[in-house]
Amino acid sequence: MTDTVIQKDSKRQLFFPAIILIFLMAGFWPLFPKLFSQWDAGDDSYCYMIIPLVFYLLWEKRMSFHFASFSWSYVALLPVIFSTMIIIIGELGSVLTLVFLGLWGCLVSILVVLYGKRVSHLIFPVLILAFIVPLPPMISRILTFKLRIAASAISAKMLQASGISAFREGNIIDLGVSQLQVVDACSGLRYLMPLLLMAILIGYFFNKRFLFQRLFLIFLVIPLSVLVNSFRIFVTGILTVNGYQKYAENFYHDFSGWLVFMIAGAILVGISLVLKMIKSVPHETPVISDRGVMLTGWLKPTVLSVIFSGLFIFSGFAIHYASDTLVIPERPTFESFPMAIGKWSGYSTYLPEDILKGLWADDYIQAFYRKEDIDNTITLFVPYYSYQETHHTVHAPQSCLLAGGWAIVSSENRSVDVGENNPIALKSMLMQKGDVKLLSLYFFFQRGRVISSPFMNKLYLMIDAIFKRRTDGALVRIEMIVPEGQSLNTAYDVIDGFLQDVWGTLKGYVPA
Repeated sequence: MTDTVIQKDSKRQLFFPAIILIFLMAGFWPLFPKLFSQWDAGDDSYCYMIIPLVFYLLWEKRMSFHFASFSWSYVALLPVIFSTMIIIIGELGSVLTLVFLGLWGCLVSILVVLYGKRVSHLIFPVLILAFIVPLPPMISRILTFKLRIAASAISAKMLQASGISAFREGNIIDLGVSQLQVVDACSGLRYLMPLLLMAILIGYFFNKRFLFQRLFLIFLVIPLSVLVNSFRIFVTGILTVNGYQKYAENFYHDFSGWLVFMIAGAILVGISLVLKMIKSVPHETPVISDRGVMLTGWLKPTVLSVIFSGLFIFSGFAIHYASDTLVIPERPTFESFPMAIGKWSGYSTYLPEDILKGLWADDYIQAFYRKEDIDNTITLFVPYYSYQETHHTVHAPQSCLLAGGWAIVSSENRSVDVGENNPIALKSMLMQKGDVKLLSLYFFFQRGRVISSPFMNKLYLMIDAIFKRRTDGALVRIEMIVPEGQSLNTAYDVIDGFLQDVWGTLKGYVPA
């Protein structure tokens, strides 16, 4: 009789979860195309599998968990308020990762409001759902670079051990007849997150009783990813040296990547089965059957549904209002930026359309300057944004430089006096690719502030969006190749001198 009451009452209350989900979709509808666009970015395409996978994991619990029996817990108010704040902060600060984490938090909050403490029975599907959030680009770039170097080093050793002359510089392997550049697709990062997901799932299904075995499978993901991709590069080198380079390109290259991923997955399954045969002390969580709850009355679900729906609509409106009421200051375009500054003279160039599309900038200057009495050529690159939001914002240059094969030798915060006792704080990096050294200075020039920290830049972006109604700003990059024989101190003197000379002109093109 009790079960019948629960079932009938819960069916009537399905109206409330449906309303909450509808308002979630309505309030944050503009964010979903951004999420799908991120998933379409090649390395994150595995995210499309997460939602069906989570539904399967929930369906698997259908016999032990009463999904149609709702608890309606006020405890969910804290996580949903926090999650909506994270979304707003992420939008105002142009941090997509925060936006997506906030969306995940809202979905989890809906589960908490429906099931209360009983949501602990669903902890594994909730954790898997977190994979809808792609890795932040900066973390991806850093991991990519480290994995590229590791894969390059191992594959070069394998080629040398097989009698092939192979010389490695960074992520480039010189085979004499040709060169192999180990790019992202060969580094293993493309398979790192899917392999991590696979390792977690394999441990869940095959090694559920033993915590150590599940952790060991997760630990294996990075070395396994590097090793199988090192073997892939080794085979590519063998084919190239023996005149079969066409079998390492285009379709064959993509197919080999898929094959390597499948091999890595098979290895994980094999290791899981071996671990399963090893006797160990089981770490079992007591299986407690969810008995559901008997909830009568409409007040509690009505109040919580109104609060949740109101939060989602208000947050969506706040994001939309903040974007539509921004102040965009007037300024001269970089078309008029002088090519003669003091004793420096130079010329400007234009970026290719594909790079410009990914830059998202509204205006930019890329110019090369020289001075008669020095041997260095200075590169000035300043992208300007009349407003900033997710998918239309400035980003730190490390990811671009790492993608170009440069390794960071050293990085430090420096202060340069640009005249009138006006020191500005900036980030200085010494990069290297092979024998070539690159000295790079950069800072965020945002609404009268000079900022060297990407984190502080995002914080001020959020603050100024609220209180100044402005999100305009620029990134200033000044770079030069350090000639062989030139000391680092001399190189700093040259690049600092250029910054001092160009500073007065630059201020006229970036509104304070």
